[in-house]
Amino acid sequence: MRRLSRRGCLFNAIPTGGAAAEPRSARGRLSTDIAASDYIRRSACAVGGRRGHKEWEHFAILAADVDLLVNFSCCDEQRPGAARGAELPRLVLLVRAGGWDGDVETFTMQESRVPAGRVDVRLGNNRLSLDDEGFEIHSVLRDRPVEVELRLRPVTAPAFVPGIPMLDGPPLHWLVVPRLVVDAGRVRIGDRTYVLDGALAYHDHNWGYFAWGHDVAWEWGFVLPDDPQVPWSVTFVRLTNRARTSALSHKVLVWRGEQLAYVFRESDVRAETALHYFRPPSIFKVPRPMALVAPQSATDIPNAIDTRAAVGGDWIECACRPEHLAQVLIPSEADLGVTIFNEVAARAAVRGCIAGESFDFKGKSILEFIRYV
Repeated sequence: MRRLSRRGCLFNAIPTGGAAAEPRSARGRLSTDIAASDYIRRSACAVGGRRGHKEWEHFAILAADVDLLVNFSCCDEQRPGAARGAELPRLVLLVRAGGWDGDVETFTMQESRVPAGRVDVRLGNNRLSLDDEGFEIHSVLRDRPVEVELRLRPVTAPAFVPGIPMLDGPPLHWLVVPRLVVDAGRVRIGDRTYVLDGALAYHDHNWGYFAWGHDVAWEWGFVLPDDPQVPWSVTFVRLTNRARTSALSHKVLVWRGEQLAYVFRESDVRAETALHYFRPPSIFKVPRPMALVAPQSATDIPNAIDTRAAVGGDWIECACRPEHLAQVLIPSEADLGVTIFNEVAARAAVRGCIAGESFDFKGKSILEFIRYV
């Protein structure tokens, strides 16, 4: 791993093969580079390590008629009375095709296989794997008529962001692959089947030690262009304390084609939000029983989020406008409250100039806001 400048690489760069790797296809090379850092870490609590490990592999697919979010996670069980080393495997699957559907499913470790050192996760009948061709996902919900089959080919190099500071405990680590292509994919919702071939997708992997409900929140998002010929991809994140009064990390990452082109950091970045809140006509909440605990129909999500960043002659402006909202409700581990993951489907307009090259495009975005009640 190498520590490089703002332009071209981020913190710890993932090797991209160089001349020695030239005989490999771009597909195989990128998958190999991703596997070098995207492997499952797992908790060390069962063998005497620190308790509170969290880890998840997250995917978002943005097709013409469908938005799809799939999240495989395995976290230390921190509820009172949990045995040391107990873990909680969980699948979140959300799909929007006109309206929302999906669910949150929890598994026992006996129903699961989450080996460290690679990406080959099985939660019940759900599987996530990574090979030389890319990612493969199969998910089928137990209580909802939703089934997903995906083959995702990475087309951008990964960026590994280690050591993001946290107020409570060790740092958070983040690996992001902002752009993949669905080589083969379908979603079945009841008696309807949607073909996703050619759609663009996003992936990230997070791991660290903290508790839901502790002093942490974030605002995160990405933009993929409507026109797949546009080479630019954008990801942004703002990690804050729970009250959202202090930013621990604030970054905008910009890729051109396969390579990370620029990283705007902390003092480079400004985020502006509208004074009015987003008011969708309804809010889809999962798991459904948790909606009884957090039935609120109002949100504090702004109805406009504008992110601007600039250093010298390099700059970017990203304007996101929320359109649809789903909430994932997870019991907090620090108190009796609820941690709300607001998953916001939005439209975005992006323009800027990096290394003298201007760009201006529109696209789809998924934003995530963590809130507590």
